[in-house]
Amino acid sequence: MKRIFSLFLALVLALMAFVPVTANGDDGTTAKAMRFREDGSFRILHLTDLHKRHKNDYNDVHTVLLRRLAQTQDVDLVVITGDIAMDGPLNEILENIDDIMTAFADYDIPVAVTFGNHDSEKGLISREDLMAVYNSYPNSISVDEGDLLPGCGTYTVPILSSKNDKLAFNLWVIDSGDYDDEGHYGFVKPEQINWYVNKSNALKAQNGGKPVPSLLFQHIIVPEIYDALIEKPFWVPTSVKRIYYDNRYYVLNPANTKAGMMDEYPCPPYYNSGQFEAVVRQNDVMAMFFGHDHTNTFIVEHRGVDLVASPKCDFSGTFGKNYGARIIDLNEADTSTYSTYTIPLSSLFTFADLSPLKLAADGVSYGSVEFKARFLVPFFAQFHKLDYFFTTTLGEIVTGKKIDYSK
Repeated sequence: MKRIFSLFLALVLALMAFVPVTANGDDGTTAKAMRFREDGSFRILHLTDLHKRHKNDYNDVHTVLLRRLAQTQDVDLVVITGDIAMDGPLNEILENIDDIMTAFADYDIPVAVTFGNHDSEKGLISREDLMAVYNSYPNSISVDEGDLLPGCGTYTVPILSSKNDKLAFNLWVIDSGDYDDEGHYGFVKPEQINWYVNKSNALKAQNGGKPVPSLLFQHIIVPEIYDALIEKPFWVPTSVKRIYYDNRYYVLNPANTKAGMMDEYPCPPYYNSGQFEAVVRQNDVMAMFFGHDHTNTFIVEHRGVDLVASPKCDFSGTFGKNYGARIIDLNEADTSTYSTYTIPLSSLFTFADLSPLKLAADGVSYGSVEFKARFLVPFFAQFHKLDYFFTTTLGEIVTGKKIDYSK
């Protein structure tokens, strides 16, 4: 259902100045609590780098795919880690946010967001005002922590037990910034690290002295990713050049790579603020999930923490690239682990969805945006298969190990 947007836009613009800086938790950095299902399961859909911009057919196809994710993946929470809706006039940014949020609001799926380097870089709207727009939707559980911390969108999402109100799991959502003073990619600030350590310690104390099992979500990957890779000569197939350094090339390390691929060089900040060291010391975060590096899908273990790259969730520009989303499954029966896999956008429709009987049964007319989505997605999937074949084959030759690239 496409809501009439002009009234919504007028209301948002009128009310944004009056939206108070509030949070759902008593300490100002805690979102509305989620809960494990009765069967002990909890499913997260991680989206990143939607890069939703301009109103055109590809953008509308993208909206159809977001709704398809909402319809088919049976998730309890969506976490979006930056570079979401950007560029264009302010009214287009707000329209694109509306497309994203209503895609999940129409199915009563909560959404938590934080920001990337592109969200506010044009200066059209601040991170705080953007957060107010997201929080104008009934399914938003995002937090604007106000002046307490740098940036906007650093908070926790508690997941309570299915049996009582005890905290069973925790999600850290962190604004990793945009750019530093020299124009390099942003980093998590010392104040945010201190907040994380203090809150982690407080949760540990409340949990009988045991760290609360957690996952962490942010846009920009930590610099330690390069410590987890293997340096190779530039001529080695699949090697990527290290950002900020000349003539240093890397490949995945088969000894610590659990799944996925590295199609482009990871882009961490130039300055290391010590975030990863703090995470290792606290011993509560099992995995850190990142966006920012659009075609990477690797899961690399480093010093007991999984560094997980999620792909760009943007349909435009998918020629030869299998962008998509990531599913993360938790189980209350064993909160010491998690499972995850990617969902390529090309898997959301097949050519069977174009059969006249299927179209008629679903009420889809030729020429509609829904029809274009059903046609374009399997069409581009053919190129994805070629890209997948060559990338995985070369990757296995270089690493000497068969990696599960499907996850």
